[in-house]
Amino acid sequence: MTPQHPGRDWRRIHHSPIFWIGVVMCLAAITIYVLSDDLSWRPQAPR
Repeated sequence: MTPQHPGRDWRRIHHSPIFWIGVVMCLAAITIYVLSDDLSWRPQAPR
């Protein structure tokens, strides 16, 4: 019996430029959220 090929080798996903574009966009979104001070660190005082 020969081993079946699982298809794509997902261990090499970090070599894809699409992966790195996604990582940069996620980090940018997290940074914008944290720096916006909109419920990112503490809840607002009740009104």
